[in-house]
Amino acid sequence: MSWFKKLNPFKKEEAPSKSAESSMPGMPGMPALPPELADNPAAKSMMGSFLRKWKDPAFLKQLRVLAVHMQKDGVDVKDFNAVKAWLEKNKERVEKGDFEEPPSALGETFVKTGPEVGRNDPCSCGSGKKFKKCHGS
Repeated sequence: MSWFKKLNPFKKEEAPSKSAESSMPGMPGMPALPPELADNPAAKSMMGSFLRKWKDPAFLKQLRVLAVHMQKDGVDVKDFNAVKAWLEKNKERVEKGDFEEPPSALGETFVKTGPEVGRNDPCSCGSGKKFKKCHGS
């Protein structure tokens, strides 16, 4: 009956080990801060403000717009040094907010070429069977 213990919804979970515990309280799964920043309250405060900002949809939209402009300029967004150089080069424009969202591409219109075949209609291949028994599976 050991499998039954795993299914018990009322059983309290054991506390995680101290080594797996995050240095950010309330942020499970976050890696621990480096030792030089772990005891620094300013670093913890900055990390908290970053996480709050990261949840803001307007901030994420700004990041996407900047990423699009970086890609247009040929910057590899996965290369930290290239992104840092681009940001230093365009620092004034970023601070002013000169980057506008590129116009979204319009979706293509889908046009039906013929009538839809119903499940109980005869199959279009000419077998004489219903569509659901022939090609409808």
